[in-house]
Amino acid sequence: MADQKLTTAQVREALTAIIDPDLHRDIVSLGFLKQVSVNNGRVSVTIELTTPACPAKDSMRRQAEQILAALPGVTEVEVSMTAQVRQGQASRPEGNPIPGVRNTIAVTSGKGGVG
Repeated sequence: MADQKLTTAQVREALTAIIDPDLHRDIVSLGFLKQVSVNNGRVSVTIELTTPACPAKDSMRRQAEQILAALPGVTEVEVSMTAQVRQGQASRPEGNPIPGVRNTIAVTSGKGGVG
C-alpha cells in the first residue's frame, strides 16, 4: 500500500461527523474548526465554541480525538478547545466606550429601594 500523506482537507472532512447537539449542524460548516495542522502523522486542531460553558465541549473533544486517531497515518492527536463569545447586534454599543475591553457584563442586585 502506498504511503499517502494525510491532508488538512481530509481532516476537515472527517470532522464533519461531529454535530453540535443544539444547532444540529456539523462543527465545520458552523465555522467552529479554526485551525488544522498535519505534520508527519501529528494532527493538531483548534475548535472554537460560542461559549466557554458549552455543555457539549468535552463530548466534542472526545469525538474529535477518536475520529482523528482513526485516520490512516495518524500517530499523535492534539485537540484544543477555545471559546469566543459572539456579541449580538442589538447589544452592540456605538463606538468603543472602554478602549481595550471586548466584553462587558452588567450586574444588578434587584433588592429595591432604601425606604
